[in-house]
Amino acid sequence: MALIHRLVAERAPFDQQTLEDHRDVALAVAGDHEAFVRLYQRYITPVYRFLVARLQQHHDAEEVAALVFERAWQSLGQFKPNGPFIGWLFTIVRRCLADFYRRGQRRQQQTQLSDDLASQQLSPELTMLALEQQALLQQAVAQLNPEQQELLQLRFFAQLPYATIAQIVGKREAAVKMAAYRALEQLKRRLADDQ
Repeated sequence: MALIHRLVAERAPFDQQTLEDHRDVALAVAGDHEAFVRLYQRYITPVYRFLVARLQQHHDAEEVAALVFERAWQSLGQFKPNGPFIGWLFTIVRRCLADFYRRGQRRQQQTQLSDDLASQQLSPELTMLALEQQALLQQAVAQLNPEQQELLQLRFFAQLPYATIAQIVGKREAAVKMAAYRALEQLKRRLADDQ
Protein backbone atom coordinates (compact mmCIF):
# COMPACT_ATOMS: atom_id res chain seq x y z
CA MET A 1 0.00 0.00 0.00
CA ALA A 2 2.97 2.30 0.50
CA LEU A 3 3.41 2.20 -3.28
CA ILE A 4 -0.10 3.60 -3.81
CA HIS A 5 0.45 6.35 -1.24
CA ARG A 6 3.77 7.25 -2.86
CA LEU A 7 2.08 7.48 -6.27
CA VAL A 8 -0.63 9.77 -4.95
CA ALA A 9 1.93 11.92 -3.13
CA GLU A 10 4.04 12.29 -6.28
CA ARG A 11 0.94 13.09 -8.36
CA ALA A 12 2.45 11.28 -11.31
CA PRO A 13 0.79 12.18 -14.62
CA PHE A 14 -0.41 8.65 -15.34
CA ASP A 15 -3.58 7.60 -17.07
CA GLN A 16 -6.26 5.58 -15.30
CA GLN A 17 -5.02 2.25 -16.71
CA THR A 18 -1.49 2.85 -15.43
CA LEU A 19 -2.81 3.79 -11.99
CA GLU A 20 -4.92 0.61 -11.89
CA ASP A 21 -1.87 -1.42 -12.91
CA HIS A 22 0.25 0.19 -10.19
CA ARG A 23 -2.47 -0.50 -7.62
CA ASP A 24 -2.70 -4.15 -8.72
CA VAL A 25 1.09 -4.52 -8.58
CA ALA A 26 1.15 -3.12 -5.03
CA LEU A 27 -1.67 -5.45 -3.99
CA ALA A 28 0.01 -8.46 -5.63
CA VAL A 29 3.31 -7.69 -3.90
CA ALA A 30 1.36 -7.57 -0.63
CA GLY A 31 0.06 -11.10 -1.33
CA ASP A 32 -3.21 -10.50 -3.20
CA HIS A 33 -3.10 -13.20 -5.89
CA GLU A 34 -6.30 -11.91 -7.49
CA ALA A 35 -4.52 -8.63 -8.26
CA PHE A 36 -1.91 -10.51 -10.27
CA VAL A 37 -4.66 -12.45 -12.04
CA ARG A 38 -6.15 -9.09 -13.10
CA LEU A 39 -2.76 -8.02 -14.51
CA TYR A 40 -2.45 -11.35 -16.32
CA GLN A 41 -5.93 -11.09 -17.81
CA ARG A 42 -5.30 -7.50 -18.85
CA TYR A 43 -2.03 -8.24 -20.67
CA ILE A 44 -1.99 -11.85 -21.84
CA THR A 45 -3.58 -10.94 -25.20
CA PRO A 46 -1.02 -8.30 -26.29
CA VAL A 47 1.86 -10.43 -24.99
CA TYR A 48 0.59 -13.53 -26.79
CA ARG A 49 -0.08 -11.70 -30.07
CA PHE A 50 3.40 -10.21 -30.03
CA LEU A 51 4.96 -13.61 -29.30
CA VAL A 52 3.02 -15.33 -32.08
CA ALA A 53 4.20 -12.62 -34.49
CA ARG A 54 7.81 -13.10 -33.38
CA LEU A 55 7.90 -16.87 -33.08
CA GLN A 56 5.42 -17.86 -35.81
CA GLN A 57 4.31 -20.83 -33.72
CA HIS A 58 1.42 -20.87 -31.26
CA HIS A 59 3.00 -23.57 -29.11
CA ASP A 60 6.23 -21.59 -28.76
CA ALA A 61 4.28 -18.41 -28.02
CA GLU A 62 2.31 -20.16 -25.27
CA GLU A 63 5.51 -21.52 -23.75
CA VAL A 64 7.25 -18.14 -23.71
CA ALA A 65 4.11 -16.34 -22.47
CA ALA A 66 3.94 -18.69 -19.50
CA LEU A 67 7.58 -17.97 -18.74
CA VAL A 68 6.98 -14.21 -19.06
CA PHE A 69 4.22 -14.19 -16.46
CA GLU A 70 6.14 -16.53 -14.18
CA ARG A 71 9.11 -14.14 -14.24
CA ALA A 72 6.81 -11.14 -13.81
CA TRP A 73 5.30 -12.74 -10.71
CA GLN A 74 8.76 -13.49 -9.30
CA SER A 75 10.00 -9.95 -10.04
CA LEU A 76 6.97 -7.87 -9.03
CA GLY A 77 8.79 -6.53 -5.99
CA GLN A 78 11.36 -4.95 -8.33
CA PHE A 79 8.77 -3.01 -10.35
CA LYS A 80 9.27 0.75 -10.05
CA PRO A 81 6.12 2.82 -10.59
CA ASN A 82 7.82 5.46 -12.73
CA GLY A 83 6.15 4.29 -15.94
CA PRO A 84 3.48 1.97 -17.30
CA PHE A 85 3.46 -1.63 -16.08
CA ILE A 86 3.13 -2.86 -19.66
CA GLY A 87 6.49 -1.32 -20.56
CA TRP A 88 8.11 -3.20 -17.69
CA LEU A 89 6.28 -6.39 -18.69
CA PHE A 90 7.43 -6.14 -22.32
CA THR A 91 11.01 -5.76 -21.11
CA ILE A 92 10.53 -9.21 -19.56
CA VAL A 93 8.95 -10.43 -22.83
CA ARG A 94 12.03 -9.34 -24.78
CA ARG A 95 14.38 -11.02 -22.30
CA CYS A 96 12.37 -14.25 -22.38
CA LEU A 97 12.47 -14.19 -26.18
CA ALA A 98 16.23 -13.71 -26.14
CA ASP A 99 16.57 -16.65 -23.74
CA PHE A 100 14.31 -18.77 -25.93
CA TYR A 101 16.38 -18.04 -29.05
CA ARG A 102 19.65 -18.52 -27.15
CA ARG A 103 18.57 -21.97 -26.01
CA GLY A 104 17.75 -22.82 -29.61
CA GLN A 105 14.24 -23.95 -28.77
CA ARG A 106 12.60 -22.37 -31.78
CA ARG A 107 10.88 -24.96 -33.91
CA GLN A 108 11.67 -24.92 -37.60
CA GLN A 109 8.17 -25.59 -38.87
CA GLN A 110 5.89 -23.91 -41.33
CA THR A 111 3.94 -20.99 -39.97
CA GLN A 112 0.62 -22.10 -38.58
CA LEU A 113 -2.59 -20.81 -40.06
CA SER A 114 -3.64 -17.73 -38.09
CA ASP A 115 -6.50 -18.21 -35.62
CA ASP A 116 -8.58 -15.58 -37.39
CA LEU A 117 -8.21 -17.28 -40.75
CA ALA A 118 -8.82 -20.74 -39.33
CA SER A 119 -11.99 -19.67 -37.52
CA GLN A 120 -13.56 -18.07 -40.59
CA GLN A 121 -15.84 -20.06 -42.85
CA LEU A 122 -14.13 -19.29 -46.17
CA SER A 123 -14.37 -21.10 -49.44
CA PRO A 124 -11.24 -23.06 -50.45
CA GLU A 125 -10.40 -20.38 -53.05
CA LEU A 126 -10.65 -17.53 -50.54
CA THR A 127 -8.67 -19.52 -47.99
CA MET A 128 -5.86 -20.06 -50.51
CA LEU A 129 -5.88 -16.39 -51.48
CA ALA A 130 -5.72 -15.35 -47.82
CA LEU A 131 -2.86 -17.79 -47.21
CA GLU A 132 -0.96 -16.42 -50.20
CA GLN A 133 -1.42 -12.85 -48.98
CA GLN A 134 -0.34 -13.85 -45.48
CA ALA A 135 2.78 -15.52 -46.90
CA LEU A 136 3.64 -12.44 -48.99
CA LEU A 137 3.26 -10.19 -45.96
CA GLN A 138 5.40 -12.49 -43.81
CA GLN A 139 8.11 -12.56 -46.50
CA ALA A 140 8.07 -8.77 -46.76
CA VAL A 141 8.26 -8.35 -42.99
CA ALA A 142 11.11 -10.88 -42.82
CA GLN A 143 13.11 -8.62 -45.15
CA LEU A 144 12.93 -5.73 -42.67
CA ASN A 145 15.74 -5.44 -40.15
CA PRO A 146 15.05 -6.97 -36.71
CA GLU A 147 14.45 -3.57 -35.07
CA GLN A 148 11.83 -2.65 -37.67
CA GLN A 149 10.16 -6.04 -37.31
CA GLU A 150 9.96 -5.66 -33.55
CA LEU A 151 8.54 -2.12 -33.77
CA LEU A 152 5.78 -3.21 -36.14
CA GLN A 153 4.99 -6.28 -34.06
CA LEU A 154 4.77 -4.24 -30.87
CA ARG A 155 2.56 -1.69 -32.58
CA PHE A 156 0.22 -3.89 -34.62
CA PHE A 157 0.21 -7.30 -32.92
CA ALA A 158 0.60 -6.24 -29.30
CA GLN A 159 -1.31 -3.01 -30.12
CA LEU A 160 0.86 -0.90 -27.86
CA PRO A 161 0.93 2.89 -28.01
CA TYR A 162 4.10 4.53 -29.30
CA ALA A 163 4.94 5.94 -25.86
CA THR A 164 5.01 2.44 -24.37
CA ILE A 165 7.04 1.08 -27.28
CA ALA A 166 9.54 3.90 -26.73
CA GLN A 167 9.87 2.87 -23.09
CA ILE A 168 10.38 -0.77 -24.06
CA VAL A 169 13.06 -0.14 -26.69
CA GLY A 170 14.72 2.72 -24.83
CA LYS A 171 14.18 5.46 -27.42
CA ARG A 172 12.25 8.70 -27.65
CA GLU A 173 8.64 8.43 -28.80
CA ALA A 174 9.28 10.63 -31.86
CA ALA A 175 12.15 8.35 -32.92
CA VAL A 176 9.95 5.27 -32.55
CA LYS A 177 7.17 6.87 -34.62
CA MET A 178 9.61 7.80 -37.37
CA ALA A 179 11.19 4.33 -37.40
CA ALA A 180 7.74 2.69 -37.58
CA TYR A 181 6.71 5.03 -40.41
CA ARG A 182 9.85 4.18 -42.36
CA ALA A 183 9.32 0.46 -41.77
CA LEU A 184 5.73 0.71 -43.03
CA GLU A 185 6.86 2.63 -46.11
CA GLN A 186 9.52 0.00 -46.80
CA LEU A 187 6.91 -2.72 -46.34
CA LYS A 188 4.53 -0.98 -48.75
CA ARG A 189 7.24 -0.74 -51.39
CA ARG A 190 8.16 -4.40 -51.03
CA LEU A 191 4.56 -5.51 -51.27
CA ALA A 192 3.98 -3.29 -54.32
CA ASP A 193 7.05 -4.83 -55.99
CA ASP A 194 5.71 -8.34 -55.36
CA GLN A 195 2.38 -7.57 -57.01
